[in-house]
Amino acid sequence: MRHSTLLVAILAANSGASQQPFDLDLSFRTSIHENYVNSMAILDNGDLLVSGKIRWTGDQFDRGYVRIDASGVRVVPFPDFAPGGGKLVAWQDRFYVGNGPGVRRIFPTGLIDGSFNMIGVPYFTPNQGGDYHVFPDGRVLLSGAHSLNYPQGGFTGTHHLVWFTNTGQLDTTRMHRKANAAIYKIHELADGRFLLSGVFSQYEGTPVGRILRIHPDGGWDSTFHTSIVWGQATGFHELPDGRVLAAGRFLFQNDPDTLHLVRLMPDGQLDLTFNNHLRSSTEQGGGLYPWVGIYPVAPDGHIVFGAFRSIDEQPRGAIALIDTAGNLLDDLFADGGCGTWNDQGLIKGSISGILPDGNGHYFIWGSYHGYDDGTTNDPLQRMVSRLHGLSVGVAPLSPGERPGVRAYPNPASTQLTVELEQVPLGAVLLLRDALGREVMREGISGHYHVLRLQGLGSGLYLLELWRDGKRLAAEKVVVQ
Repeated sequence: MRHSTLLVAILAANSGASQQPFDLDLSFRTSIHENYVNSMAILDNGDLLVSGKIRWTGDQFDRGYVRIDASGVRVVPFPDFAPGGGKLVAWQDRFYVGNGPGVRRIFPTGLIDGSFNMIGVPYFTPNQGGDYHVFPDGRVLLSGAHSLNYPQGGFTGTHHLVWFTNTGQLDTTRMHRKANAAIYKIHELADGRFLLSGVFSQYEGTPVGRILRIHPDGGWDSTFHTSIVWGQATGFHELPDGRVLAAGRFLFQNDPDTLHLVRLMPDGQLDLTFNNHLRSSTEQGGGLYPWVGIYPVAPDGHIVFGAFRSIDEQPRGAIALIDTAGNLLDDLFADGGCGTWNDQGLIKGSISGILPDGNGHYFIWGSYHGYDDGTTNDPLQRMVSRLHGLSVGVAPLSPGERPGVRAYPNPASTQLTVELEQVPLGAVLLLRDALGREVMREGISGHYHVLRLQGLGSGLYLLELWRDGKRLAAEKVVVQ
């Protein structure tokens, strides 16, 4: 049953409401025809910077990045020469973009920032691409497998973690690191340490599992050990208690099953209280990794995405909802997901990322033709789609009809004060989480009302003022 357990209809009292959170927004479509979108960033004016291997209908060549507006229409003029295709990271008024084995820095206009250039710099030759991390001051940590020739600093031969200055020069003040094979994933933790994953079995000469943890300077963290003997992680999500969800493809010692989503304890051991054995269908597109990433959508729910067509024999179109114990849920995505397309005989259908747009809605992207939200099937969706968020289905009130509401502090932690300019007779306050579920309801009788937030998880919430079945006002609230 769609939206059966977790989702509470946002407008049950309003018969005119049809959309729910995560339903498809039909006002957004792109004309990208092929091949895939890897990453996306939202610009200040609402336009989207999209990176991947992208062709518009009629194109004779692939573009590394393009720009589209808030409805999905291509923005022109925009440079035809657009190297990139990899991960986008915002920095100041510019963006870093993965470009083959290296990284470039670009402006929102699509022009390359010539003040950052790691191509052809002294001492460094890019070889095998991996991942990268951008520090607040613009420095870059690059993974993969690359050649260094800086004998005066002791760095020669293949290195797998390499630091660069914010101008793209090899940072000769840092200790560059070696594994025995490529590092493909870098994930920064809240305390400044990093999780790494790849096809290595040694780091700095020490035997390690396929996921390891390092200190901010790259030194191996010996307090973290995994027993992964094959595979690698494609996505991580750190939990508040220090445990980590990892998506990818894994073989653990003494476990015959191939695992796709696992939860690790703070010391790296497999968390046996989590359902680590969700089964996945064969992925679309011929790759090895049907599970790509994890997005926390509520304190007790996570969206997982990738290239799978089913989980535990239940149909899922590359996107699914699980609870915090690792169990598949039917509340979202049970009746649809992304469609597939034929790329010269190879059937593709994958979702590579999800991103909130800042207004309560979400963008998804990947390699697909068509998207079905369980109610609406739009075969014209291409590679990027927008899903509704919390504030769907209600026609906005005119300023004269809308009572003044102020909620503070925002972000909030333990309590939220709601200040009303007017106090409608019989009004109630509702608080909904990012899935649209009602998590709190209280009557209100004065100009000031305090909501106690103990027990609520961190995240985005929607505060609503209701009376007689009508929503009078709404404010987005962040709980930390």
